[in-house]
Amino acid sequence: MATLTLKSWPFPENHEAELVWFGSPFMDYKGNWRIRVAFRTSAEGIKVVSYPWGTIPYLRIGQIYSNGTYDQITPMSGSAFQFTIDAFNHGTVTNGFKLPKRLIDFGKIPELGLQNIIQYQTNGLTYCIPVIELIRAMLINSRYLAYYLLQPHGLDLLIDNSYSLGKTLHLDLSNRVPAKLATDSNVRHLSWIYSDPMIRSLWDSVYQNMFIQAVKSSPYNPSSSLKKGVPLNIDLPSLGSIEMHTRGVQFIDYVLVKEIIAIGGFQHPSNEILFWHPSKKRREWSSGDKTIRMIPGSKNTDYVLNDQSDNAKEDSNQDILETSPTIMRFANYPVVETRRSSVRHSNTGNEVFVSTGRGGKHAAASEEVSTHDSMVGGDTPPIDFQTLETIPASEAIGLELFFQMIEMLKKKLTVNVRMSVVRVPPGRRFSVCMNGSRRTCAIIQVTNGASTSYIVEVARPVDWSISTLILRPMNQLSFRIIERNIKQLLDGLVLKSGHWDQSVLNQCDTMNIEKLKHYQSDTIREWASRLASKLMT
Repeated sequence: MATLTLKSWPFPENHEAELVWFGSPFMDYKGNWRIRVAFRTSAEGIKVVSYPWGTIPYLRIGQIYSNGTYDQITPMSGSAFQFTIDAFNHGTVTNGFKLPKRLIDFGKIPELGLQNIIQYQTNGLTYCIPVIELIRAMLINSRYLAYYLLQPHGLDLLIDNSYSLGKTLHLDLSNRVPAKLATDSNVRHLSWIYSDPMIRSLWDSVYQNMFIQAVKSSPYNPSSSLKKGVPLNIDLPSLGSIEMHTRGVQFIDYVLVKEIIAIGGFQHPSNEILFWHPSKKRREWSSGDKTIRMIPGSKNTDYVLNDQSDNAKEDSNQDILETSPTIMRFANYPVVETRRSSVRHSNTGNEVFVSTGRGGKHAAASEEVSTHDSMVGGDTPPIDFQTLETIPASEAIGLELFFQMIEMLKKKLTVNVRMSVVRVPPGRRFSVCMNGSRRTCAIIQVTNGASTSYIVEVARPVDWSISTLILRPMNQLSFRIIERNIKQLLDGLVLKSGHWDQSVLNQCDTMNIEKLKHYQSDTIREWASRLASKLMT
């Protein structure tokens, strides 16, 4: 599981820092968009650092960093909350200072408290969603979308041609869309933003509100306001009922949403999408010799963010880093087909090996990458992010009942819960659910007094028979060792095609590992009771 290390890191070595909030996006003196990010350590309090705006799809409130690196296995602050918003446009936009201080303390940094949140009241609770998190989850699942969001008419630059015939949308993507992100899931998402008038108005409102505020602050020189930074704001369209699965924290009747894990209730305007991208070519075969280039493999799959680069290079084969998934559910699920017009010729004859030449993207390229906007002549290889999975409304992410059970467990036991949702490693059919989305896994840290346990639950959208794992470190293990063990277990799970590998379980000899079976006859209350009895023994 690849990681991204933030090179500009202001904290001492091995000190853990939690990402607690975001400031305003702003333009630096080079004209590049950046975002202020607030971290907190127990020793030094809050420090605000800025990174390229294109990094935002990778960042989540609650992430724990050490030496500038966040590992997705690390459970984050907060636990699961599921709720339904009756009317999307009935939210109240306010600022962070209106939140109870017990939910978040901005450490006397006014800019952090001035960031906008949207409040929704449902079932006696007030859910507070940071505007920047709602924008991330709904609109910017990748670096390139982040930058086009902050350009006037940026969305039009991604679409070369679009028209509808009945319920079929014909969509030609421009070469500004990275080839590796011209996927069915991303096409459903991008075409939804582009062709649904209300979602398009939501997208447009982000830049419009920012520019209007900049003009109000500096009528004769709005760019000076953009360089200082403007809190993001949006106009809420009338979308009707929206369902959310989130990670958050609660104080009395207020819930602060730190991450939107899944969001649904949307209707795509089309039933079928026929799309084209410059990288999509029809393959024709001939009998000539097949040339195979021998390229040395990359020494590692980890990246270091060079946030001081001027611009990222243009690269049609840029690397893609998977990060915490966001699930988007559509009530209707458009079928996506690819139109292939140009031709790629391939030979089927004898294999001829050669060892010279780059053969496309050089596998030995520097590990330093950039999340700045790409341009010809840029100085650093780019990295983009894969975050979004679009699925039908009828397809669950497979963890909903587990999250409900954990909430019930919190009422049975006085415990502190932290959680992360990750994709299981690729490599086997089990890694992908029947709807084509990557299978997910929840990692829960449960602290009861001085005792800490870890619960690993693999998503079972089709009631796959796999037990819950309960991990108990025997001694005071560093979390790096625990992370390594959990990664071993997940790798073994995939290699065993969806079953826990007993030989790998035996290798994790620094932890006691128990399995908790699923029973179809169990109610959520019974499931929580069985888990509670395991944790208390």
